[in-house]
Amino acid sequence: MADEPIPFSHKQHAPLKIQCKFCHTTVETGERASFPAAVKCMTCHRAVKKDSPAIRRLAALPADAKLAPGERVYKVADFVVFSHARHRKADVECRSCHGRVEDSDVITLEVPPAMKFCMDCHKIRQAALECNTCHELGQ
Repeated sequence: MADEPIPFSHKQHAPLKIQCKFCHTTVETGERASFPAAVKCMTCHRAVKKDSPAIRRLAALPADAKLAPGERVYKVADFVVFSHARHRKADVECRSCHGRVEDSDVITLEVPPAMKFCMDCHKIRQAALECNTCHELGQ
């Protein structure tokens, strides 16, 4: 199937010591952490596992094709404003919410994006607790 996501294992890639921001380039600058373009993966996969069916599918994609999971694992409600950049600037590590992805073949929901978890974290870190920190309030 052409639209089927290309399988990816953080666990298989972790021994290479690749930083999160190498693939998720906007994690420190954007609201969302982006996914890599096919060309970034092909940097290594031109030579590594190039005969595997998944890598052949990857190689057939346009270089600028953005790779993404079939279904997003982490979703926040439309009325919640979450910025990866703001959290990274505050030195919140990726694993605080996403767990130890380097030990996972498949990403699972480690921390539900729920108000209680966020408020508890904000309290521990002495971060802002005002409603409009995370919620767009009507005018």
